[in-house]
Amino acid sequence: MTTSLKSTFNKKGFFLIKNIFDKKILINLIKDIETSDDVDKYFDQANKLRRIERLYNKSDLLNKVNNDILNILEKVFGVKYTIFKDKYNAKPPGGEGFYAHFDGVFKFIDENNNEKNGWYEYSNNFINVLVALDPCNEKNGTIEIADRFNGNFNELYEITQKNGTPNIIENVEKKLNFEKIILNAGDIVVFSNTCPHRSKKNNSEINRKTLYYTYTPLKDGSKYLDYFRDKSKSKNNTSKSLSGEI
Repeated sequence: MTTSLKSTFNKKGFFLIKNIFDKKILINLIKDIETSDDVDKYFDQANKLRRIERLYNKSDLLNKVNNDILNILEKVFGVKYTIFKDKYNAKPPGGEGFYAHFDGVFKFIDENNNEKNGWYEYSNNFINVLVALDPCNEKNGTIEIADRFNGNFNELYEITQKNGTPNIIENVEKKLNFEKIILNAGDIVVFSNTCPHRSKKNNSEINRKTLYYTYTPLKDGSKYLDYFRDKSKSKNNTSKSLSGEI
């Protein structure tokens, strides 16, 4: 199984695994997330909870989920990874989606007014793992992913909007074939940060909850604290300057 998943990843840049976490775990996981202390919370314009960050280690169960993901990544890729950033997306009814973008391909101004190359200040290899805590479908704005682009930061940056976000320019987006990733609660999708991805708004009447973790090779060292420190001190015009969301 791991060989075929790696082959799929090498070809497309993403793959789906069904039924990784059972419903009992998910129920307790959501409770742990929503009651976590010392986290960063973001709310939408209607003051509904949209996102929580810095939470992967806030309970024994959250730690276990992260370790389970790390074990999966090592089995598939033969590489040890470490968590780079984490977030819980609530995506409430009517919640906004995401423009098509590459994760981490943008420039930001640090606390010393130096221009930095997004996530690539920390590593050149990023693996995203989305854990469905609820069913994710077309109605509630599931993630849509296109095949991975190859290229270094500068090559990818040239096809973004160069506005402090990693959003892809419209004439490139129009040529891409996005696959709507339909997930049941407990499924995961693993994808490269250079896969263009987007989502529509949540047109259902309930939240669409997901965990969205990003990993870097352990050999690069842990950059988790560096990332969140730099995000908090970034002089970009938006508090989401290191995430690329809308």
